[in-house]
Amino acid sequence: MTESADVVVIGGGCEGTSTAWHLARAGAGRVLLLERHDLAAGATGRSSAIVRTHYTHEALVRMALAGRRVFERFAEIVGGEAGFRRTGFLALVGPGDGAALRANVAMHRAAGVSAHAFSPDDIRALEPRLGLDGVDAAAWEPDSGYADPHGATVGYAAAARRHGAEIRIGVTVTGLRVSGGKLDRVETSAGPIATRAVVVAAGYRTRDLLAPLGIDVPLTPVRHDIAIVGRSAAFGGIHPVISDRAAGSYYRPEGDTLTLIGASSPHEGHVDPEVERDRAPYQEDAGTLVARFAARFPGQDGAVLRGGYTGVYDCSPDLQPLLGPVPQIEGLHLACGFSGHGFKLSPVIGELLAEKILTGTTRLVDLDLFSPARFAAGRPITSPHPYSVATHG
Repeated sequence: MTESADVVVIGGGCEGTSTAWHLARAGAGRVLLLERHDLAAGATGRSSAIVRTHYTHEALVRMALAGRRVFERFAEIVGGEAGFRRTGFLALVGPGDGAALRANVAMHRAAGVSAHAFSPDDIRALEPRLGLDGVDAAAWEPDSGYADPHGATVGYAAAARRHGAEIRIGVTVTGLRVSGGKLDRVETSAGPIATRAVVVAAGYRTRDLLAPLGIDVPLTPVRHDIAIVGRSAAFGGIHPVISDRAAGSYYRPEGDTLTLIGASSPHEGHVDPEVERDRAPYQEDAGTLVARFAARFPGQDGAVLRGGYTGVYDCSPDLQPLLGPVPQIEGLHLACGFSGHGFKLSPVIGELLAEKILTGTTRLVDLDLFSPARFAAGRPITSPHPYSVATHG
């Protein structure tokens, strides 16, 4: 006899486990999550896990703000420990982007975010250790910081189980079957599962799962290197999380003595995700990242490279997520294309998808903005106040 479930979630990262939790607690019936490796084994486990609200589109600001409020009270709302640490967040921009930054900060403030537009003098007063070559202005968010992606994912999964969801590790989805334009079953390494609703939160694998159905999911796997440095003893206390658009990097403290350094625009071109996801950064790339950190924090040329790792982003053409139903197949929903900035949104991604599946509507934002069909319809997401260089993450 074929096994059945009301909703099957494919993927055990932060988006999949959050979705399973929200579906189960909303009474979606039998919710079954399938993960081929282990929880947070893909992009989630290699996330820099920055929790900030700085975006150039209001819908994303509202989503990120709602997400941060969950991270701030994660143990109370979800259960478990997400390791949120408030450090503040600085977004540095170069010449020509100051006006856009000030407009974006005004939009954030209107949405309820504590955000401030800073001049170079303001930045020096806040963080005197920073060198500001090439910096025209900054946005400051005092309430932002970073969290633990593995801890958050485990927390979502445990909460899903408490509400009755089942999570199966080591089960590979091999295909989706459709009958009469409706989702019919999920084929797996452990046998078929009959269902009328599936959420595919499988990162770059989403494209391969849907291709046999004639669905082209516009995702590009992009390698992202992170170098880890030990700050010199003379550095002093912890620094804010910094998005350095002027230099094309970001700097995120890890505890009291380490800093994660990543590139704002990771490597394009051919990437084999199965190879890249378990590799350390290329030596020349790690050296470039450390040099950028030393240039932005003068006197840190003595910072010591302690290691690093590589992740793979699943990037969409407009670098924004693909969320919600696939029009061609009833019952098929996507949560992918996060392009390096999905972790901070994960608390609300699951909520939005659960609402859409169970009620057909969403409250926080209109999910149609993120429709997987938007590119075929010529409706990529754009910003009224974009920066001169688009970045991942």
